Amino acid sequence: MAKLLIIVGIVPLYLGFPTAVAGQDIIMTSAGDEIVAKVLHVGPDVVVYRYFSDAEGATLKLSRKDVTDMRLMASADPMAAAEVYYKDEKTSIKSEQLLEEQAKRDAKAYFKAHGVFWTTMGATLISPAAGLATGAATSAVSPNINTDYNPNRHLMKEAAYREAYQKYAKRRKVGKAAAGFGVGAAILGVVYMVAASVGAGG
Repeated sequence: MAKLLIIVGIVPLYLGFPTAVAGQDIIMTSAGDEIVAKVLHVGPDVVVYRYFSDAEGATLKLSRKDVTDMRLMASADPMAAAEVYYKDEKTSIKSEQLLEEQAKRDAKAYFKAHGVFWTTMGATLISPAAGLATGAATSAVSPNINTDYNPNRHLMKEAAYREAYQKYAKRRKVGKAAAGFGVGAAILGVVYMVAASVGAGG
């Protein structure tokens, strides 16, 4: 019974973590603001958006240099086609090795692996086997590398950069899944210890 009560208390905490509403984008600025928006366009110098609460309102612009991060939940053209959108932009890095090294740094800094940690942890709290299965399934899906802010996104048009970014982004997904399983397993371990202690004391 004690184990059941603890799990019932933990699961709502997991389920209660804030998540974005479908279609809702978050723009974080250097001034510390978080703008809830619908991103319409992401260019090399500017982000075009409307306030999420005013879908028919004025179209606003924000300089890329003033944007520190973006969480794009909606489809923001042309985010899914950097290799096409930036095809005429010159690439400052010519060496494939340097492109791969830059991709590794950028994936570590900007790829977020949204939801992987919490999804795996939540499944693990229900059952370690479910946690393993969820983590494996989540990690097996190729990461969407077009939904996070990346100031070097124009380099995606270079195959060496794009492939390396994809590789390191997937490693981050695997790492997040492993961390979620580890935390979930640790919480269950505490649950089992408390349950055993209560049982022994009864």
